[in-house]
Amino acid sequence: MAEKKSEPQAVAEEVVAAAPAGNKKFDWASLNTLSVVSLASAVSVVGALVAVITGHIALKQIKQTAEAGRALALTGVVLGYIHLAGWILFGILGVIAQVFLFSGGFGLDHMGPDFYEFERGMGGMHFGDR
Repeated sequence: MAEKKSEPQAVAEEVVAAAPAGNKKFDWASLNTLSVVSLASAVSVVGALVAVITGHIALKQIKQTAEAGRALALTGVVLGYIHLAGWILFGILGVIAQVFLFSGGFGLDHMGPDFYEFERGMGGMHFGDR
């Protein structure tokens, strides 16, 4: 016959049965290497393109092999695209500034004496003389 258990003993057995067998440690061997490379190059100064390329390759490999590191690869890809967009925006603004400067947008004649004063940072200009 089945033995009737007391209430605290039954609860204790349920807790022990529900508890994990032990703390599992992360398996570093299952981590996709390219996902780490993608994240590392995304936070560097000039690694945006490398981050995007290696991140996409890592995502494809992770999908096929079910390795760990998807979050790292996604973070590397997103940061890489943001970094690339920043460089593109910086380049476009630089070109616009150059066109505006050389077209006389500041009221300076191109290659005139005032233009060279402006280019040197107006260090020699005397505003009271004009």
